[in-house]
Amino acid sequence: MPDRLSVIERELRAHPEVADCAVLRDGATLIAYVVARGGTRGEELASFLRERLPERQVPDLVAVVPVLPRTPEGEVEHESLPLPVRPGPRRSAGGKAGWGGDAVSMAPFRAMVAVVAGMVAFGLTDVLWPYSTDLTGVPQPWAGFFRGLYAAEYVSFGLGVMFLVFGRTFLARLGRPAWLTTLAQLAITWLLVAWWPQDNFYRLAAKTDWPRQAALVYGFNVTLMIAAAVLVLFVAAPRR
Repeated sequence: MPDRLSVIERELRAHPEVADCAVLRDGATLIAYVVARGGTRGEELASFLRERLPERQVPDLVAVVPVLPRTPEGEVEHESLPLPVRPGPRRSAGGKAGWGGDAVSMAPFRAMVAVVAGMVAFGLTDVLWPYSTDLTGVPQPWAGFFRGLYAAEYVSFGLGVMFLVFGRTFLARLGRPAWLTTLAQLAITWLLVAWWPQDNFYRLAAKTDWPRQAALVYGFNVTLMIAAAVLVLFVAAPRR
């Protein structure tokens, strides 16, 4: 049985002015990219679909593009498609989308979330792990290298929190199954945020405290390996 996206593509190709098309999800937004002849506009194509499909199957955006990027194997390269401006509520007619405005306008806010999360990690380190970053007695330049490590952990934690909040939109454009997209988002988040707590726990754990060492190995090292394996599965999985 054809899936929803392939049904929409089939109906679009039935339009005499449609030369090529691809339909994908960008988060919760359903987008149809269409290569159209004769100056056909997105509104016309959306109206055409409404005559042939239930309203819930009509894309939120119908974007007319000059060409669909393709891989050497001839498949549509979804990640290379331009990112339209995200709409507000569903419109009565699909419009010709602008490109990249959402990504640009949201960038400062995403950066702010990452910075704030990194600063929170910095502020909580001595509260949660007293003296774990104490470099008393460590000579230079080695103390400077360790401070660089601590800073990298804060930055990585901030990026991980930002990706947890906003990352699904980027991953959804790659066209993998929803369940795998969710796992990949969590995996990337964990790969970024885990270093801050992991290193602080390790620095305070005695080398011969075997129960704690084993708990840390399985709580962090093994789960980080699992997260990396999830990303391998995500990359290798076929598009929907």
